[in-house]
Amino acid sequence: MDHAGEIARLTAAIEAERENIALYVERGKLHFRAHDFGSALNDFHTVLRMDEENAEVQQYVKMINEILEYRCTDYYNP
Repeated sequence: MDHAGEIARLTAAIEAERENIALYVERGKLHFRAHDFGSALNDFHTVLRMDEENAEVQQYVKMINEILEYRCTDYYNP
């Protein structure tokens, strides 16, 4: 899948419809699939500012935070 092309299309759509939550959710999911967690979090937090009860986005934020908080202590022990 061409994540960059689809993200660009969604970004243009967001510019035209800044209050369209569905566009932010879809773009956030694409960023998530591309492992661009910072950009995904930005989109998901935008959604939560507009709809703090959005369960799907809350789950994505939780997953990303778990990924970012993961630590493998074996890598840090000589």
